[in-house]
Amino acid sequence: DIVSTISRMAKYCVLQLTPTELCFNVGDEHIPVLWAVILPQHFFAEYIMSGVTEQENKIYLEFDASMFARSLNSLRAMAKSVKIKLTNRRQPCLTFEIDLTSLSVDARQCIHDVPVKLIPRRDWPEHKMPDIPEFDVALFQISLEMPQLKYLRYIADRMKNINSQLTMIANKRGTLTITVDVNYATVSTHFKGLQIYEDEEEQETDDISATINIKKLSMFLGWDILHPDSVKCNLLQEKMVKLTLDVGDHVKMHYFIPAIAS
Repeated sequence: DIVSTISRMAKYCVLQLTPTELCFNVGDEHIPVLWAVILPQHFFAEYIMSGVTEQENKIYLEFDASMFARSLNSLRAMAKSVKIKLTNRRQPCLTFEIDLTSLSVDARQCIHDVPVKLIPRRDWPEHKMPDIPEFDVALFQISLEMPQLKYLRYIADRMKNINSQLTMIANKRGTLTITVDVNYATVSTHFKGLQIYEDEEEQETDDISATINIKKLSMFLGWDILHPDSVKCNLLQEKMVKLTLDVGDHVKMHYFIPAIAS
């Protein structure tokens, strides 16, 4: 589901492999859009990787997200097990060796090769997740719990028929307001009693708001299929909306929506 949803967001995706994490990165002209981190021990019985050096024990590679998703989707019906390897088939590939269930005694195997482009070390900085602190009064920001995504998706689906953008407004009282302008009027939906994430030294601030593209928000709301345990919104005054989604302790998604200049 993770890779399938990524394939609907962008044609290409960058995968960063480390000894402890798999990180899927989707960007738009080098601006981060999605940073998805999964723990390999939750998904694989065995996980072995060796990076460029001991000090830089990482691998960055870029691939066609839809081709990767099709290879994974083929596993669902008849796969007994799968092994994913980085190979060289005249060009670098992620090779899926799929052992298929069979009613006969003879074992059956299917192999899929997904071409990849290895990213040189000099370009690694372009694919790092931006460091946005959760608590920084100087940035005029607020972090709060998000309402259930299915309710937000219902609202966003209707608002995008009215306008192409909406404004998210939050305050320290735990209120999140979603507004959209239409024909000299404003339509608003209010969510109250949401948890606020803050440090003890943070002072009371006024409302924090950001105007964003509704389609970009709707794209994130589709991640409701993962049944997240928590979703956090970090709102930077008229700069960005950062959404963080957690599934247990094995999946964490960071989604960045830049604000539209008013």
